[in-house]
Amino acid sequence: MAFESPSRVLVVGLGRSGLGAARLAAAGGSEVWVTDLRSEAELAEQLKRLPHATRTFLGAHPDCCLDGVGLVIVSPGVPPHAELLESARSRGIAVLTEVEFAWLHRPDKPLVAVTGSNGKSTVTELVADMVREAGRTTAAGGNLGTAASSMVLVDGWETWVLEISSFQAELLTAMRPDVAVFLNLSQDHLERHPDLENYLAAKRQLFAFLQETDVAVLNADDPAVASTSSAAKTRTFSISKPADAWLDGDRLIVDGELLMTASEVRLSGVHNLANALAATLAAQALGASREAARAVLKTFEGLKHRHRTVHESAGVRWVDDSKATNVGATLAALGGYPEASVHLILGGQAKGQDFSLLRDEVQRAVARLYLIGEDAPVIAAVLADVAPVEDCGTLAEAVDRARSQTTAGQWVVLAPACASFDQFANYGERGDRFAELAREEVASCP
Repeated sequence: MAFESPSRVLVVGLGRSGLGAARLAAAGGSEVWVTDLRSEAELAEQLKRLPHATRTFLGAHPDCCLDGVGLVIVSPGVPPHAELLESARSRGIAVLTEVEFAWLHRPDKPLVAVTGSNGKSTVTELVADMVREAGRTTAAGGNLGTAASSMVLVDGWETWVLEISSFQAELLTAMRPDVAVFLNLSQDHLERHPDLENYLAAKRQLFAFLQETDVAVLNADDPAVASTSSAAKTRTFSISKPADAWLDGDRLIVDGELLMTASEVRLSGVHNLANALAATLAAQALGASREAARAVLKTFEGLKHRHRTVHESAGVRWVDDSKATNVGATLAALGGYPEASVHLILGGQAKGQDFSLLRDEVQRAVARLYLIGEDAPVIAAVLADVAPVEDCGTLAEAVDRARSQTTAGQWVVLAPACASFDQFANYGERGDRFAELAREEVASCP
């Protein structure tokens, strides 16, 4: 049965998700109202893209914006217990996250939903490519790239793969993926979630409505992930022990048979071998063959700002992992490097994380630390006794100092473990700037 949109819908938040939801609601015949705390000037570009006759409430969320509303659609950036949402609930108005609103329009389309603290975007694209390789028209988006609601408006695809953040998962009320993937859990978004348990509960909500015919792909190496319960059939992956898909020395084993060797996988890093195993299990659940998975893994180079080599000179490789915005991502990034081989750039906005979790791996893999951004002192206080530390302030200064101190066979890695907003618009801008700086010729260098 097609989803019947109420006569009046309120969309809260005008980012990519909110705009997509507004257009999808309008296409379904609803009168669309939108509200955002930002001003008209700040939202000039977004306002141009709203459906005709959309009513706007900007700069505040007045209670009157709920009058006559039958459904509230929430963008991921809006806290689940925001005053406006609580007011809606008290009036008996249904509250849906944008991704679930989209799913309700296409519940019959096979869906893979991918969550986790790190690697979500990579696995989302890997699964989509594997299913495409198997001959099925597949769309990928969600928290990555195109909003789910915008994907529904385009249509023309048989299968979809959605990256799902904790912000999107925590308000789910019915969404049921055919395949749900939980990659890992590490400290992140503690500015939004009060503690790690709350963050875990938000992630687990993605599995709440699975049934026996569905598949849950879980990381056997992460106790919190592995203990996630659902009614679905469980498939596990591991880089340390036997599982449905696991790394046995240099061999990727799936269901007891060799898929390929690690050296054949185009992506670098042990963490990306885990991603490859998870993606293979998810794609297989939708009918993709091992041959399709193998073909993709041999050629997939990865996404921008996710552990990609952006420059090589004099035997030194420069790696942009700007998307490593939390401690867990940085820890994973360091895992595949030889001892004392990495010149690591850390820093930005720390988001209340525990940097002591990095101590052992920094002591093992890092030759020198270069700290940038507003929370550099916080990081230095925790790591200064396990590796040489340089307080650089800016990314440009960090790159200059690293260039002067690296030798052939070493790596300069930007894996900041922090948000970028103290110095950059986003992690992408930070990564692009790192690549530019890495490629610059410095006259003083021999």
